[in-house]
Amino acid sequence: MDSYYLFASSVAALTARVITHPIDTIKTRLQVRSTTGNDYQQLKQVILPPEQTAHKFSGILRSLYRGLPVTLLFSVPALSVYLTCYETTKAQLALHGGLFARDGILNHLSSGCLAEVAAGLLFTPMEVMKNQLQTESASTMTASNNINNNMTATSLANRIWKSEGIKGFFRGYWMGLAVFVPHTMTYFAVYEQCKLVYAHHYDIDHQGDSAQLPMGAYLLCSGVASTMGILLSTPLDIVKTRWQISAADQGVAFRLGPVDIAKRMWQHEGHWRAFTRGMVARIAWGIPTTAISMTVFEALKDWRANQNL
Repeated sequence: MDSYYLFASSVAALTARVITHPIDTIKTRLQVRSTTGNDYQQLKQVILPPEQTAHKFSGILRSLYRGLPVTLLFSVPALSVYLTCYETTKAQLALHGGLFARDGILNHLSSGCLAEVAAGLLFTPMEVMKNQLQTESASTMTASNNINNNMTATSLANRIWKSEGIKGFFRGYWMGLAVFVPHTMTYFAVYEQCKLVYAHHYDIDHQGDSAQLPMGAYLLCSGVASTMGILLSTPLDIVKTRWQISAADQGVAFRLGPVDIAKRMWQHEGHWRAFTRGMVARIAWGIPTTAISMTVFEALKDWRANQNL
């Protein structure tokens, strides 16, 4: 395992998550809303929940950054495992040549699959806690019109541990794999092919595992690949998100399992439209998140390659 990959991926994760976390919060809140109605009004309600209407901008910003410490705690090592596993697997498979050549689609698909399975062990606890923290302050008003805004990551972790044990932190792991393995395989296959097309068009040669492309090219390739992956994975991601918050007070309606969640979405939330809920927000979050993280990662790889010339 290359220590430089760990460093580069950690910087990439930290940068991307801090910048895009508010969009992630909006996306998550939209996905767990069971109501239908005007898109603008729903967006306004998740950005400015009832308990925040009298607060200043700083209060709204704090609301949108709920769950960030948990996200950083898990996402930095998770993305490090994710990208390091991907690059290491890609290099090892390339040694066999043939169908697993470094620039072959089968190599990218296989490497992406293994990276997601490994990183999912860290991403899942993050998603479980992050989703509950992000939606807790936007939950439905209780009969007394009070909302518990005192939930912290520590108290949430203690509650999950006491009520469900270790398995509570991995709620939705297999569902997550069903969502993100196809997403990741699609992403890396499209991303790598886009890089090859760009490099071929501008006659740019690889230097080992360094593509040596301009930063704009990495942003473009990642944006295209991210959009393709999101379009494929959004329907199941909504079901996964609802299942992961089902143990919380705001997830009571989702406790009968993923199949029941999907059935109710189809019956009561506009049929197929229910499975696109929050897609625009997910694209708005996913493109900059992956574009920033991959561009930072690739730029650091290119920098090291240039230093070794």
